[in-house]
Amino acid sequence: MKKLTLGEKFDWFIDTLEKSGMFILELPNEEIETFIFEDLIVGVTSFFSKNNLNELKANGFINDDIEKNAYLLREKVLIIDNTDLWNISSLRNSSEWLDIFKLADELKIKLHEKWSDEEIQYLKTMS
Repeated sequence: MKKLTLGEKFDWFIDTLEKSGMFILELPNEEIETFIFEDLIVGVTSFFSKNNLNELKANGFINDDIEKNAYLLREKVLIIDNTDLWNISSLRNSSEWLDIFKLADELKIKLHEKWSDEEIQYLKTMS
C-alpha cells in the first residue's frame, strides 16, 4: 500500500472539512447521506486523527488552534456515530449536529486566515 505524502494528507484533511458545515442543512437527503454518513465519518476517523494532525502541525500546514479544533470536531462526530443522532432527521434538528457544523465553518475560516486558496493548492502538492 502506498504511503500518502504530506500534501495528500493535507488534501484529504481539506476534503473532509469541506464535507461539513452549515451548508449541509440546505442539501437534499441523498447528498447528506453521502457527505456525512459516508465521507465525513471516514475522513474524521483517518485525517483528523492525532497522528495526522500532529504531522500537519509539525510541518506548518496547520497551527495549534486548527489542530485542537479539528480534533474536537473529530471527537464530536465520533461521539454521535452509531447513536440515535446518526440519522438525517437528527442531523437537521439537533444541537449536537449544529455544533459540529458551526465548528467546521469556524475551522474553514481559520484555515483561510492562514493560507490563501493558491497556497492551499500548492501545499496539496508537497511530498
